[in-house]
Parts: sequence; structure tokens; C-alpha cells
Amino acid sequence: MGRPEPCVLFAQTFVHPQLDEYVDEVIFAEPVVITACEFLEQNASSASQVIPLIGATSPPSFALEIFVQCEGEARFRRLCLPFLYSHSSSNVLEVEAVVTNHLVVRGSFRSLTLIIYGNTAEDLGQFNIEFGFDSSLANLVSSPAEGKLEDLPPVIHSTKLAFEESISSLKSLCLPIAEPDISVEIRQFVTLVLKVFEFSDIGDASEKIADIVVSAVSSYVSNDLHTKITLNRYKQVCFRNCLEKSQCVLTEARSELLQLFKLLQHSSGNLLAEILGDGIIFEAEGDLDTPDLLIEVLEKYFCVKKISAVTALPQLSQGKKMIVVLSIVLLLCSGREGCFHFVNGGGMEQLEHVFHHEIQKSTAFTLLVLGVVERATRHAIGCEGFLGWWPREDENVPAGNSEGYSHILKLLLQKQRHDVASLATYILHRLRSYEVASRYESAVLSVLGGLTTSGVTNVILTMLISARSQLKSFTKLLNSHGPIEDPSPMACARRSLILGQSEGLLTYKATIDLIASSRCCFSRWDVDPHLLSLLKERGFLPLSAALLSSAILRSEKGHTMDIFVDIASSIEAILLSLLFCRSGLVFLLLQPEVTATVILSLVGVEDMNKEDCVPLRYASVLISKGFYCRPQEVGMISEMHLTVVNAIDRLLTSTLYSEEFLWVLWELCSLSRSDCGRQALLSLGHFPEAISVLLEALHSVKELEQVTLTSGASSLNLVIFHSIAELFEIIVTDSTSSSLASWIEHGVELHKALHSSSPGSNRKDAPTRLLEWIDAAVVYQKNGAVGLLRYAAVLASGGDAHLTSTSVLVSDSIDVENVVGDSASGSDVQVVENLLGKLVADRHFDGVTLRDSSVTQLTTAFRILAFIAENLAVAAALYEEGAVTLTYVVLVNCKFMLERSANTYDYLVDEGAECNSTSDILLERNREQSIVDLLIPSLVLLITLLQKLQDAKEQHRNKKLLNALLQLHREVSPKLAACATDLSCPYPGSAFGIGAVCHLIVSALACWPIFGWSPGLFHCLLDSVQVTSSLALGPKEACSLLCLLSDLFPEEGIWLWKNGIPSLSSVRTLAVGTLLGPEMERQVGWYLQPEHLDTLHSRLMPLLDKIAQIILHFAFTTLVVIQDMLRVFIIRIACQRADSAVVLLRPIISWIHNHISESSPASDMDIFKVYRLLDFLASLLEHPQAKSLLLKEGVVRILIKALEKCFDSLNSDGKLFSEDSIPTNTGGATLHSWCLPVFKSFALIFDSRPTLHRSGVHEKDSLERLITEECSLILVQVLKFCEVIIIIIIFLIHKVLDYTSIKNIYVGSILALFFLVQALFWNV
Repeated sequence: MGRPEPCVLFAQTFVHPQLDEYVDEVIFAEPVVITACEFLEQNASSASQVIPLIGATSPPSFALEIFVQCEGEARFRRLCLPFLYSHSSSNVLEVEAVVTNHLVVRGSFRSLTLIIYGNTAEDLGQFNIEFGFDSSLANLVSSPAEGKLEDLPPVIHSTKLAFEESISSLKSLCLPIAEPDISVEIRQFVTLVLKVFEFSDIGDASEKIADIVVSAVSSYVSNDLHTKITLNRYKQVCFRNCLEKSQCVLTEARSELLQLFKLLQHSSGNLLAEILGDGIIFEAEGDLDTPDLLIEVLEKYFCVKKISAVTALPQLSQGKKMIVVLSIVLLLCSGREGCFHFVNGGGMEQLEHVFHHEIQKSTAFTLLVLGVVERATRHAIGCEGFLGWWPREDENVPAGNSEGYSHILKLLLQKQRHDVASLATYILHRLRSYEVASRYESAVLSVLGGLTTSGVTNVILTMLISARSQLKSFTKLLNSHGPIEDPSPMACARRSLILGQSEGLLTYKATIDLIASSRCCFSRWDVDPHLLSLLKERGFLPLSAALLSSAILRSEKGHTMDIFVDIASSIEAILLSLLFCRSGLVFLLLQPEVTATVILSLVGVEDMNKEDCVPLRYASVLISKGFYCRPQEVGMISEMHLTVVNAIDRLLTSTLYSEEFLWVLWELCSLSRSDCGRQALLSLGHFPEAISVLLEALHSVKELEQVTLTSGASSLNLVIFHSIAELFEIIVTDSTSSSLASWIEHGVELHKALHSSSPGSNRKDAPTRLLEWIDAAVVYQKNGAVGLLRYAAVLASGGDAHLTSTSVLVSDSIDVENVVGDSASGSDVQVVENLLGKLVADRHFDGVTLRDSSVTQLTTAFRILAFIAENLAVAAALYEEGAVTLTYVVLVNCKFMLERSANTYDYLVDEGAECNSTSDILLERNREQSIVDLLIPSLVLLITLLQKLQDAKEQHRNKKLLNALLQLHREVSPKLAACATDLSCPYPGSAFGIGAVCHLIVSALACWPIFGWSPGLFHCLLDSVQVTSSLALGPKEACSLLCLLSDLFPEEGIWLWKNGIPSLSSVRTLAVGTLLGPEMERQVGWYLQPEHLDTLHSRLMPLLDKIAQIILHFAFTTLVVIQDMLRVFIIRIACQRADSAVVLLRPIISWIHNHISESSPASDMDIFKVYRLLDFLASLLEHPQAKSLLLKEGVVRILIKALEKCFDSLNSDGKLFSEDSIPTNTGGATLHSWCLPVFKSFALIFDSRPTLHRSGVHEKDSLERLITEECSLILVQVLKFCEVIIIIIIFLIHKVLDYTSIKNIYVGSILALFFLVQALFWNV
């Protein structure tokens, strides 16, 4: 009888409260033979039809180990190799059959759905039994017991390690810093030059010797120096390759000099030396070390204070001799030891003399002297010598000015060539940074040395203040690193033109470098590695760690604690700046123990969930905008980024497809479960060598397929393949140019590796999704920007709707070569026009629904186009190719899809609507987010193209484009308003996306009024609104109108609001900067320049009356979001022109005055409306800018009149309370309810406390407008209400249970009165 088929032995989900490392066990009542294990992902069904269990495994990927204990064995052994569970890989794990009664799974997960297949040992060979879940075998399976089993093999890579245990010293990565001593090649070269100098009669060879030396040193230095000054973090130059090239230059120069030396020896008659060859020249090389060489140079050739200082090479001019000697000095100062002896031997004094007397000889001479200073200041001794501090007796920084620093500063202030000015600026930046770091070191050492248990003395407090000041200065210096662009007109023209590209302006080769130089990034330049080395020498990290960890300072209060918090904030900002670049990340990991101490001092003992940590970019923008970011979050961000870099270092040293390689990939993939972790993984883009390793691993899958099929390791390779795809997906989907630049050159290579390994896949796994994201990059690489435009036109027209169901990519199913064409054949705008012309010409075209894959492919295409279009010549060429038409169609399509997406939420408010499943809602939200991701680069491209039109002095009369932008804004802005209630999450990424889209639309729309294009923007906005009626303006249109008008003017100063920032203000302030970077944020806000604001205001002026009526209409609303939009818009207008804001407020003030002045009793609706307007004025007064406006319009007397009417109603029948005065509806407003907003308004008017970030100048000026009579009337009303308070308190004591509505009204008024009295007290 044959062996029975495997049956289900166990099926259950292990569930745990949070993500962590767990050990779960399954104990069988009798021995079983396990043949396979299946893991079910979220909402997935089993491959076996008899199992009704639905998968609940979470998170989507994690490391997993399976162990069994066989009979007679004391310890557990592995059932299979450790593997990385992933949704992308196979869910069924085939294992070698083994007899056991005890199985254990160990891994880092929150929940795990496990199905075990096999047979009982007793039944093998006898019966083929099918077991259901109610069978006897299932009942014998024990419930999993949590706990750690002592006899399990040790964890290969535990997730429970502390941070300081998880990081290690770097093995592969390093900083390109100066060596302790010069190389053998440099020493031999200098030795040979000095030997040549010893010949008394060189003759005509002197010119050649000088040329060889100067040329060699120039070549040796220029490449390295240019790399350091213009160190682009996305075009990393391998330091080792540069070093090898430099050594080759010196070797060739030495060979030339050696030939000359032999000729000179022959001419001098020294035949013995000629016979012995090279050996006699360098036989005493060990004796002539760097100090000896320097002493010889300084004594014989560099005594410039003496007349005829350089006696060698008498045929050369004194200036050329000095250039040769300076070239040698530059080489000798490259090493730390040589620099020490140079400074100690008086070399810096000689340099100062050169600066003072001979620096103006020539540009070449100036550059060479600056080169010597740059080489010397790579070391701390060189900085101190040049600053005039050497020798220092202690850690205190000497007082006084530096002659050397002053000389370079004077040189810079003169009109210099850009290369001279750039190098001088680079040196000054380093010297100033070193000075600040040294002063910080001195201050911290004084603080730490003077701290006692008795507290902080005045001397220590002064040193703390000094440390705070130095940290703030260093933060600014660190953020200002990077080269300075040449401002000359010729250089500007050179940057805007793409020269030397005969194939065409829009080819891949001509435009690829523009992506890395795009403004859409957070840091384009690496921090000077030599500056970081100087920081290490000055002990910046250890001192900061000691300062932050001081228990005495942490226990202080008052002013000392404020200073300590400022110091911690500055250290946090410096840490975040270092995390944005390669050199900063490596610098932090070169001192892992110290860095861990700094991070732990920030994180503290508080247990923080990593999934709730905000990402790096958000934290950086928060701090730069003045928001608070918790130290714990900064510490956690640093921890995650350094974990990634440490894993990259191990990745570079591990063997492909080894177990170590797998675990490094798992460690990286495990970070992708949070927003912070995903941004940390973007650090992979800083390390091109890591990208190359991952690409090589992807290519190896195809080569290993045949081998792994026979060896049984195919599942391991597949998991590695999918893990790498997931990592690439995180980089590829990022919206910044930095991430795009890190992978786009590998687009074709990546496409081949993915497509050959999983062709025709329909499953939305990581490789398939990644293929969609990189498809546009492949088209761009093959056909340039023109081909990319045509490819995008195919997608935007809905052409992908005709694809077969088995196709993944547009480029797979259409003839790309025919549709895209040859980009080198010249401009052919008819291709885009033929594809999209009919859609644009159709008056009824409202858009088409694009497939999800098309949205993805278009997103990458528009990102590429937007980044390269920052070049003016490329932007003009793209416009000629029909890029504006393409963008218009995409915007209309996105508006159409968002409109349909909004309809899916109708069931939330419509009882008759059918409710979709939760998965459908989540799917729709993801689709909506993908549309937002497409809109952002599309609008960035459009803004660039529209500004190009203005540069060309063209009139853009495209009314369809204007209307498309307005309709899109009407669709998106209500979604932004809906986000006001969804800002509780640590990182509101979806809200930022929508907010960025709104801001970008406004930036594009601003072109019409500023450039004077027709039709007019404001007329199109308000054409449908009549002056006498605003009913035609619905909530969606009102939300769009107010949001748009507010965004057209600068921020009102969100920190000036008294009682909290208005809803959405933080989102609108942070959105663009968080997603696109600070440089792009400034570019998007181009219309906020003063000259443009004057134009905007002048065009808005004629329509202010109509807008004022709209404001009055919506001021009655109880929606907080709309009210916030109203007051933000009014205040922003007031900040520009106070008289214009008065026009907007007059209808509200007039309406209140008319209705409270009526002698007849007011209706309930009028009472409610007055209450709403009074409350709106009170909320408006929270900003100091509104105070002078309302006082000028006499609002105080109106408020007094409202109080008088309120009090009159209280005593109208001679009784304070009566049965009739009790409101029947607890939610309705009465005349009594007016007291609350009125007293709140008075409290805000009298509140003259300084607001955050700004003094109370507005308040003092506004209070002067209050005349004595008005103050007296307010005081009378306060006293009158005080009389009422006593009666209210007595009444509430007796009747509080019966008259809760009265209690609510008057308790609110009492609180408002308390605030008023408090405000009056502050002004006294």
C-alpha cells in the first residue's frame, strides 16, 4: 500500500499584542511526520480546500526560524534554513520529512497564521486519512505557549538588541580624509626635486623642471580639490580611484624628472651614479623622512622674508621659483605629520608674508597659495597655526583677530575670479567652523569641570550660554555648506544651455545630469569630510554626549533649563543635518560608542514605538519652521538611519546569496514598516556601491536558477530577490530628485533583471510593482525626453486600456519604437498633438479613468520631466514638444478620477447608499494617494513651463487650462479641509500630499494675474457669485475659494495666534517643504515676492466687496474649518493692506450693529446669527493684527451695546430668572449666550502679553486707540456682570440639577469674565 497523502496537522493564528520577537510552540500528543508548512498572508486563503482559516500574518515581511525536537534528542534542531517570510515569496515551505512531536517557530512578528501538513507516524503506510478541524488529531494539538525555550539554538540576528549593541565599527565605508603622513610616491617625488635643485648649472632644463613640478602638483591637487568643493552627494566619486589617479600623475612626473636627473648627472660627469641607476637616488629614503624634507625646504627655499630667498634654479624668475617651492610645500603639508612640522617650523608666518606682499602677482599664484592653506587646514594643527593660536597652552581659545583669516577675507572682498573666490570661501567656512567648534569645546569643558552638586554658578551659566551660542552658529555653518554658483552672466548662460550635445537638446545624455542638480531635494552636497575630521579632533560628539547626559543639568529649572533645552535642540538639528548626507552618516558611525551615547541621551528611558516616530524630512522641516520635535524622536530617527548605514557596510562585505546577506536584507526590509524607517532606507541612495551590489544580486538570480533547482536553495534565492525588489521600490517611489538620481542610470539594467526573472506576472508583488515604476525611466534612457513625452501621451490618452490582461507594461504591449520614435530625428510635436489633440478640442471632455499601472508609470515620467525642466533651455524645448498639452490632459484626468473617488464615500452620509467593504475603502484611499503622487510632479512641471512663457514674453490665453486648474482645486481643497480632523497621527502624509497639491495649483494660477494673462483669474473665480446673493456658492466652492485666496498671500505668522494655530495652518505651512524640500518650497512660492504681491493685491481690489459678502455669508457657519479659512484670509490681507481688510470686515460689523440696534425683539435665528458673528470676531482677535482693525471700526461700542442688550433681557421682567427664560433647546443660542464671545473679545483686546516669536508691539499700539470713555463703559459692564455673578452662583447651587442649560450659559460667561479680569490685571 502506498504512502498516504499529507493531511492538515495544525492550523491556527498566533496573535501577540505588538510587533516584537516571539517564540511560539506546537506540541502534538503523538509523533507526527511534518512535510510542509504554509503561512497565510492577510485575508488570504489556504491552498488546501478543506481549511476555512483566513490568513492574518503581520507584518508583510519578517525573519522566521522553525525548529523541531526529535525523539531521543536533547536539543532542538532546525527544520529548515532561516528564511525571510514575505508576501512576495511562496507561502508554502517544503521541508525534509521529519518525525517529531514538538515544533517551535521564532521570529519578529505581530501575528502568524501557520498551517502544518504531514501525517501521524502510526498511520504512515496504512491508511490515507483526511482530517477535518473537528477530528481527534486536531484536538490533540496544544495551544501555543509563549516564552523563550532555553534549548533553542541562539538567534542569528536578534531584534531585541539595544542600539549600542546592534551597531559596530565600519569595515568597508570610510571618510576620504587626510592620511597621517605623506605617501611613498610623494616623498620620492619631493626627494628627487630637491636633488635636482642641488645641481649648480641646470641651464635650459630649469624651465622644463619647473613645468614638470607645477603641472604634476596642479593635476594632483585640482581633481581632489574640485571634488571636495563641489562634492555632489548623488555623483559620488570614489576616493580610492581619485587617489590612484593622483598617484599615477606623480609617478609619471617622477619618471620624467628621473630622466632629466640622469641627463644632468651625465652632463656633470658623475658616471658612477648613472651606472648605479635609481638605487643611489633613493637609497637613503628612510633617513630623509617628512620632517627632514620640510626642514630643508623651509631653510633653503621658503625663507621669503630674506632677499633672493630661493637660490635654486637661478635661470627662473623669483615668482616662478616661488610657485615651484609652494608646489612642494603643498605636497609636504598633505600629511598630518608634515603639517605639524610645517606649522612648528614657522611655515604659517611665511605664508602670511606671501599673502601680504606677493598674493597679487597672478591668479595662478593666488590659487596655489590658497591651495597650500587648504591642504594645511585639513588638520587641526594647520587651522590653529593659520588662525594664530599655535601653540596653545590649554583648551581656551586665544582672544584677538587672526591675520591669516583677515588676509583671505580681504582677498575675497576684492573682485576675484570665481575659482579664487570659491576656494577662499571654502577655506573661510572651514576655519570659521573650526573656530566655533573650538570655542564650543572650551565652553563645555569649563561647564563639565565646574559642575558641582550645589548647583549651577553664574560662571557656569555664562559658559552654558556661550556653548548655546556656538552651537547655533555651527548649525548655520553646517547648513550653509556646498559650493557657490558663479553669479556672472556668462556662467548663468552656460548653466542654462546644454553645450556639446550634437545628438539633441532633449536626449538622455544631454539631460541626465540635470536630475541630480534639481532643487527638489533636501541636500545636494556632502559635508566637507575634512571639517568632520576636525570636529572629531575637537571631540564634538563626546562633549555633546557628556553635556546631554549631565544629571545636574537635567535636574535644573528656570533659566538654566531653558538654556539646556536650547542646547539639546541645536544638537538635534546638527544630528539631523548630518543624517542627510553620506559623509555625515559615515562620520557618526566612525565613533559608534560615542554616537550611541548621544542618541541614548536624547531617547532617554521612555519606551517609544518605532512605528510612531516621525520621519527625518518631517522632523527637519518642523525644527526649521519653529515647531517642536521631541528629543526622543530625533534620537529614534538617528538610530534608524545609522542602523541602515551599518547594514549597508555589512552588505558590502558579505557574500552574495549567503545567509549573512539574507539577514542584512531582512534587517533593511524590517525598517520599511514605518514612515521613519522608509525614509531611513533612502540612505541607500547615498551609497552607489550598495546599489551596485543589489543590482548584481538581482542579475545573479537568473544565473543561479538552474543550480538552485537541484540544490534546493531556490526558495532562499527567491526571498532575496523579492527583498531586494522591495528595497528598490522604496527608493524608486520617493518623490525627490535625489532618490531618482540614485537609480535612474541603472533603469535598463534593473528592468532586464526584473523582467527576465518574472515575465508576465499578474500578481501585484514587489517585482511587478517595481517594473511599473521604472518603465518610464527605461523609455527615457532609450529615447530621451521627447520619447518620454510621447510615451506619457499614450498613457494619458487612455491607450493602455486596450492592453491584454497578461501584460504588465505599456512598453511590452505597444510598439514603443513606432509610437515614441527616434528622439534624435528632431522635434515632432505632431505626435503628441495627434494623440491628445482630439481630447483637448472636445468641449465635453471631462477626463478618462486611467489604470493604476498607468498612474504609476505617468508619475515617474512626470518626475523626470519636472526635474530636467528646471533648465531653461530644456523647459523651452519641452514646451515646443507639447508638454503643456500633455499636462492639461493629465490634470483633467486626475480631476475626473478624484471626483469619482469622492462618490465612493457617499454611504457615510447617505443612509440608502450601499456600504463598501473595508478593503474597498482602503483600496480607494491608496488609489487616491497615487493620484495625488501624480499631481505633484505634473504641477511642478506646469509651473516651470508657465514661468518659461513669461520669460519669453508670451501671452498664455489658454482658458481651458485655467478652468482645469480651478476645477481641480475645487475637487482637492475639500479633501484638505476634511483632513483637519485627521491630524492626530504622528506623520499626516496624506494630508501633506493634498496640501502640497493645493499650494502647487495656486502657484500655477498665480501666473495669470501676475503676468497679466487673460482670462483674469479673479473674474473666473467670482463670475458665478452675485453681490446680493452668495447662495450659488456651495460649501465645496467656498472651501476652494477661501483656500485659494489665502494661499495667494504670505503666511500671517502662525505663532502669533493666541489660543492655538488654526486648523490646517500647520499642514499648509509644512506640506511642500516636507515632500519636495526647502529649495523647491521657495521656488513654488515665487509669487510671494513683494513686487508680485503688489500686483496680486491691485487685481483683487475691485472684487473685495463681492468677497466681503461671501465672507459674511459663511461667517455664520459652525464649521471650524471654514471659520478658520475665513479668519486666516482676512488676517493675511490685513498684513498686506489694512484698508483692504477693513473692506472685508465691514459687512460683518454692519450686520451685527444693525441687528443689536433694533428695538423690536429679535428672532431666534437672528440671535443665533449675532452669536455666531460675535464668536467669529472673538476668534479673529486671537491674532494681534486684527485688534487695530476692529478698534478702528468701532467694534468696542458694538460689543458694549451687545452686553447692554444682554443685561436688559435679564431684567426685562424684573426677575433675573423665570420659567420662561429657560431655553427649551439646550443647543440653541439666547441673548445671554452673547456674553461669552463679548467677554472673550474684551479679554483679547486688553491682553498685551508678548506673543511667541514676536513682541507685543501691535497690542500696545492697539490699546492706545481705546479712549477713556470706552474703557469706562467696559468697566461699568464688568461691574454690572459681577453683581449678576453672585446671584448666579447662589442660584446654581440650588437649581443646578434642574437648570443645566442656564448653568452652561453662565459658567461660560464667568470663565470669559475671568479671562477679561486677568487681561486687565496684566495691563496694569
